[in-house]
Amino acid sequence: MKSIQYQLKLVEDNDEKCDCNHSPSTPSFGKVGFLVSNSGSLQNVGNDAIVVYDTVTTNLGGGYDKSTGVFTAPVEGLYYFSWTVLAFAGKSFYTQLKLNDIVVAKNHAGATGIATHMPSSQSAVLQMKKNDKASIRVHSGGLYMIGDKWSTFSGYKI
Repeated sequence: MKSIQYQLKLVEDNDEKCDCNHSPSTPSFGKVGFLVSNSGSLQNVGNDAIVVYDTVTTNLGGGYDKSTGVFTAPVEGLYYFSWTVLAFAGKSFYTQLKLNDIVVAKNHAGATGIATHMPSSQSAVLQMKKNDKASIRVHSGGLYMIGDKWSTFSGYKI
């Protein structure tokens, strides 16, 4: 009985379509996750601009769009997000996580007056509907974020 309930749930999660090949990478099996980073540093990024992470390490389920920097939930569910910013010595790079343009968490990477780089991390757990969008945006102070895999954004469906 549990197997039948599980199969029905998979069909419901995939817009009433069956994945007859049982492909483990399709969102119908609930496996969604991504890890992205920047190939280079970002400087003087405007307020509320989306931080576009252009280097994709993992994008299971295809939810992250590296051309826009936006993650779109391929299926409804509970998602965990995390992001880390490394601000250059003497600079800052403040960010926030937005869900459909609503701020849900902020990250303060401030190294103003400090002679070394300053890291900062943040995470959030969000209930998302299919096609909801999550992105990292510059809050204020987008002066200098170090790239080269020091600053990352990741998420997965729990």
